[in-house]
Amino acid sequence: MFTKVLGFFIFLFIFLMGFSMLLFLGLFVGYWLTLIGLEQVAPKLTYWMIGYKEEEA
Repeated sequence: MFTKVLGFFIFLFIFLMGFSMLLFLGLFVGYWLTLIGLEQVAPKLTYWMIGYKEEEA
């Protein structure tokens, strides 16, 4: 009985860890690639969106 419950929790832990990594990669990498593409097309708009300000020397 104990080994079945322990096995289930190990499976649940590994499954949820993989699912959270899938969500992270899907959301963050998609956001990152979108910003890279926008920066190529419209750099001023992209800098405004992310709040980038040039440092004045």
